[in-house]
Amino acid sequence: MSSSIFMALTNSISADRDAEYNRWYNEVHANDLLSLPTMRSLVRYRAVQQITPGGGEPFHKYLAIYNVDDPRAAYQALLERRSTFTMTDAIADPLLVSYEPIFEKFVK
Repeated sequence: MSSSIFMALTNSISADRDAEYNRWYNEVHANDLLSLPTMRSLVRYRAVQQITPGGGEPFHKYLAIYNVDDPRAAYQALLERRSTFTMTDAIADPLLVSYEPIFEKFVK
């Protein structure tokens, strides 16, 4: 089975702060989070389109997937060390959820 993941859905506070927000996330925040025990890797994505019957703009523009060995240990470390992280006021209401695998299937 695959490792567990942390999924972060985020936005910058405004379109004119997108570049600042992405620079901070890629150059500062990713390093803070990847320094936590059991964090293994990170991939960030930008939304292309929202795939729902109504379509429209995606609610969250950015997605970060962190592969973790132990989501509970990573979350505990995050709580303990978050006061030491360098944050920005360019981020708006992030949503962080951890998931553990329950099913996996590959194409032959």
